[in-house]
Amino acid sequence: MDRRHLRWMIPAAGAVLAVVVSIVLVMQDSGNAACAAPPAPLSLAREPVVENVRGGSASYYSTNRNGMCNLGAPSSDGYAAIGPAEWAGGAACGSYLAVTGPNGQTTNVQVVDQCPSCPAGKIDLSKAAFARIGAVSAGIIQITYGTVRDPALPGPLKVRAQGGKGYSSLSVVLDNHGNRLSTVELQAGDGWTPLKHNTDNTWTGPSGLTGPITLRITDTAGHQVTVPGVALGSSAFQQTGTLMYSPAAASPSPSPSPSPSASPSPSAAASPVAAAATTGPPIC
Repeated sequence: MDRRHLRWMIPAAGAVLAVVVSIVLVMQDSGNAACAAPPAPLSLAREPVVENVRGGSASYYSTNRNGMCNLGAPSSDGYAAIGPAEWAGGAACGSYLAVTGPNGQTTNVQVVDQCPSCPAGKIDLSKAAFARIGAVSAGIIQITYGTVRDPALPGPLKVRAQGGKGYSSLSVVLDNHGNRLSTVELQAGDGWTPLKHNTDNTWTGPSGLTGPITLRITDTAGHQVTVPGVALGSSAFQQTGTLMYSPAAASPSPSPSPSPSASPSPSAAASPVAAAATTGPPIC
């Protein structure tokens, strides 16, 4: 090989080596930064999801009385009564439905009552809820509806607990739980005694209790909370300070940043799982 070719190859090889070294250093720096500062865990809160969507029909009614769910007079104008098949022995009490009407609007309603004459697929809405999704003059409208998982909660749990002196058994009614409930348990020493759910939406248990009680409540979405200090004997609901689950996470929105280059892009922040799948795990 003559000297002219050799002189050309030596600088070229040096340039290639410099590029390789730069890439390696960048990868090491990135890996070390990721290892030193792992991303914050995602919030456990979930956006509400509508499940088991089906078609049906709706009429309307109005009430200010205590329905078959024993939740008292409706606390809002968004409530519903459903037929025995969907009532499921009272299991649907206190849960929420998302109902879409002929005008394309959707409204959420709480199940507070049973409609004994309603077949599967037919529900009775409050007049106000009906008016939000269709014309009241129609009387009956075609709808689609489904159960809302993790609906927005109106507030912390409310509990009515009757028992103790003068009562043959403990009787508990719960409200503001959002999803259907799967179990309600009474603390007994170091253990928990399951209460029985009845078709009138009461949870019943042992007699002879004294003083405040502690309840453990679990819903069908897997949320579980413990509520201590529940007084006995009152016919009114007690307002607790316990939320059944965290409020739904807000949708990501861009925010001003004084140093755009120092913060991740909105898409990367909104989808950490996708970003990890693209770049691969850091080498620590």
